[in-house]
Amino acid sequence: MWRRRATILTTVLLTGLGVLAAGGGAAAAESNGGTRILPLGDSITDGFNVPGGYRITLWRSLANAGHLADFAGTGSNGPADLPDHDHEGHSGWRIDQIDAIATGVVRDTAPRTVLLHIGTNDVVQDHDLPGAPARLSALVDRVLAAAPNADVFVSSIIPLSDPVRESRAAAYNATIPDMVRGKGPRVHFVDMHAALTTADLADGVHPTRGGYDKMAARWAGALAAVPGAAGDDGAPVTLPVGPRSLRVTTPGYTDRYARHRNSLGYTEHVDAASSALLKSDATWRVVPGLAGGCQSLESRNFPGHHLRHQNGRVKISTDDGTALTRGDATWCARSAPTGVRLSSWNFPGSYLRHVNGELWLATPGGPNPQDTAASLVPDLAWSADAPWAP
Repeated sequence: MWRRRATILTTVLLTGLGVLAAGGGAAAAESNGGTRILPLGDSITDGFNVPGGYRITLWRSLANAGHLADFAGTGSNGPADLPDHDHEGHSGWRIDQIDAIATGVVRDTAPRTVLLHIGTNDVVQDHDLPGAPARLSALVDRVLAAAPNADVFVSSIIPLSDPVRESRAAAYNATIPDMVRGKGPRVHFVDMHAALTTADLADGVHPTRGGYDKMAARWAGALAAVPGAAGDDGAPVTLPVGPRSLRVTTPGYTDRYARHRNSLGYTEHVDAASSALLKSDATWRVVPGLAGGCQSLESRNFPGHHLRHQNGRVKISTDDGTALTRGDATWCARSAPTGVRLSSWNFPGSYLRHVNGELWLATPGGPNPQDTAASLVPDLAWSADAPWAP
């Protein structure tokens, strides 16, 4: 697990808005080995009024699309159901203040993708607005210099309720598309202003939860339009129907297979000399998904029992016909460099993984031990091999 260098931030007063900025030392990064995305900006990135802001829905949207996102930054906030709280949003900060820390933060976090929404406080504070476009251009250059292989998404700032401020914002926003076009193919413009109206603001400046959700949708759409920006997390695949054995692909453990024992899921070494019982326990019938889509894994030696998750632990149980059981027992395969990942039907973004010889449902960046280990991403991949017990 990578760990960013601790950075001490000075508490500042949000001039013109009367809100204290986040400060103090950086919290430990919630790194899960996924594609690092750096949300960079001011209080709207931090999530003022709605802790977590657009990052709540954006993370889920990416997970639902099969992406393993690893938000990066020295800040951390948001609700418990946001699996990754990291960000680089600073309440009250202008472009020049973000510029002052950009090189260090970008180098430390090494993002694949940067989401930049900045300039609201330049407008609200009426801080040298004629020079704001040049400051933004210089900031983008600084980010590119620190992460030359990153895709940088630069957005217009969202609407402001005050007509004078909104007029200033419109003038600033109008300069951004041409600036972005001059930065090369890895810099992309996102029209965030058009995604919201003033009805989506809680206090004339910051979005409501619904407004943040609209921001998330606009970011997600922009990422989807640039291959690799949200990670190359594989395409949906269909496993061969019939008997298969699921082999671990984590280096050093490739002789182990998913099996059931006393109804619980484990991994165990299997070879030609293994017992007939073990070979049978490590064989699954790939069948149509019980939930109506994707696929399910039926025990070879316990027909009618399927591999499912329950309270995080993976086990086998009978199909009782309920939507919950059938959802728990349905898996959607996605291609991975070493095989496939099996995503939960009813918990998109959560995957079948092995840890300490046991099978668990893991949510990258989540709060549980199985969610956060450094080996998470390799442990999510499986190879659908020929069956040990045809």
